[in-house]
Amino acid sequence: MKPDARRHGRTEARRRLAMALAVPLCLCASAPAALRAQQVGTSPERSPFHDILTHEGLTLYAGRFAGNPNAAGTGARPGLILGARLDVRVSSALDITATFGEAFTSRMRIDAGGDTARVTGNVTVRLIAADLGLQLNLTGDKTWHGLAPYAYVGAGITTPSAKVVDPGGFELGTNFTLVPAIGTRFFISRSLALRIEARDYYYRYTFPLFYFDRPYAAHANGAPVLSNIVGDREWYNNYTLWVGVTYGFNF
Repeated sequence: MKPDARRHGRTEARRRLAMALAVPLCLCASAPAALRAQQVGTSPERSPFHDILTHEGLTLYAGRFAGNPNAAGTGARPGLILGARLDVRVSSALDITATFGEAFTSRMRIDAGGDTARVTGNVTVRLIAADLGLQLNLTGDKTWHGLAPYAYVGAGITTPSAKVVDPGGFELGTNFTLVPAIGTRFFISRSLALRIEARDYYYRYTFPLFYFDRPYAAHANGAPVLSNIVGDREWYNNYTLWVGVTYGFNF
């Protein structure tokens, strides 16, 4: 791989990471102002803020994993995601959070050594995603008009439930994943809340050398699968939106 391709890949990865983290970090920076607003003198019955009385929460959720086909077109594509999430409060504004999900997706298979065609079909993929991180509750241990917005940053892994290696050597594999997110809970009772969250599974694909070598990437025009502008390791965003039901309790 040419040095300029590697430099381009690293620059692009840094840019994508900055975009992925920008919104949660901005929300974290604005949290102190939101928390100070609680201290304005207002009678309890007229205050828009109300205490969250539970310290743990279990969420069951469903949503859409948008995926990312990547530069070669072999990445995970959009599909349903189902999962569960556990929150444990460690301070008035901070939770430790563990999330587990499974995305039902598909991807293209490419035969980089084929005689006339690259794409040889779709592969069904069940992608497991697990992460652990910190959730900053922007209104602390209170709700504002029933809402409890938050920002989240975590890290974990994504891995297919079954290993499938293409003829050219590509596979999804197990990837270290950064997970920034923003969301909110809407409390409908002391223990029950609806939750909506937008998150990004930001992880890296590694492309086999066959994708860049002209002799092994046979096509009608003899072009390789990927040009040398693309690095052999590239980071990609995989945006996800889900909704769920949270049951709060005290352990």
